[in-house]
Amino acid sequence: MTTNQDLRAAPKLEGPPVGYFLVVPPEDAEASDAIDVAKIFRMLRAHWVLLACTTLAAGAIAAVIVLNMRNVYRAQAVLSPTKEEKDSGGGGLKSELGGIAALAGFGLGGEGSRKFEAMATLMAPGFVREFIETNNLMPILYSERWDAKTNGWRAGTTPPTIEDGVKKFTGRRQVEENTKTGMVTLRMDWYSPELAAQWANGMVAMVNERLRRADIITAQKSLDYLNQEMAKANVVELRQAISHLMETQENNEMMAKVQQDYAYHFIDVAVPPLKKNAPMRTVLSLAGALIGFLLGAAYLILRQRATSQKARS
Repeated sequence: MTTNQDLRAAPKLEGPPVGYFLVVPPEDAEASDAIDVAKIFRMLRAHWVLLACTTLAAGAIAAVIVLNMRNVYRAQAVLSPTKEEKDSGGGGLKSELGGIAALAGFGLGGEGSRKFEAMATLMAPGFVREFIETNNLMPILYSERWDAKTNGWRAGTTPPTIEDGVKKFTGRRQVEENTKTGMVTLRMDWYSPELAAQWANGMVAMVNERLRRADIITAQKSLDYLNQEMAKANVVELRQAISHLMETQENNEMMAKVQQDYAYHFIDVAVPPLKKNAPMRTVLSLAGALIGFLLGAAYLILRQRATSQKARS
């Protein structure tokens, strides 16, 4: 048993008194590199002359560039797909005659087939190639390489290919279909407002003519085939059915010959625009000035950071 005398005889421990201690960790180098917005703002304000110079210089360069850019004009045509004439009794005749009706080209597309074919034709690279070649647009698309005096490509330049022309023309053309109304909007961008409108209307006319001619040829081939089948048919009912098919194909051929707006008809014809669509010179100049300011600020921040790291080392 420990007595009071034993406690008085026990050695006393030396050191600070027992209690709570606050441990302060050493300064972390990464914490010291944390972004101090107020400090950065003060630094930028102190170097406002440099920032003003970079902002004005970049804005001036952007202004010079955009002032030398050519105006781009957008012509727009609004189109409506032409409704197809419904064939009366076609389904019954096709079921009765079987392969003869199919070989004669009767009812192959179904309702709305011309609409889908017209859109596919308008979007097809082959159609764009045909439009460029028909209208001899390569010298216009690449006028900077074309020598009008020699009627050939300038010496020292690489002559563009038709594939290059298709890609460039397609980049200037936009086709948009409204799924609710079925209306098709065709936009064409070019440096000349007259050419932009002429090309937009010309593409619609070529689609109409291309599909019209194709259906005329199909109807004529179908009539030739049906005439051959008529000569071989001995059954009266079969001859009557073939005669009805021939009447249908003759009607299709007649409609294709007389209907000019075969695939599309204009709701709004493209006209040469009076105002340019691009470039937006004010916006681009301001964007250039903003880039200059950001570059100057980034330079100052990086320089301050490098100086601080060098001082710690």
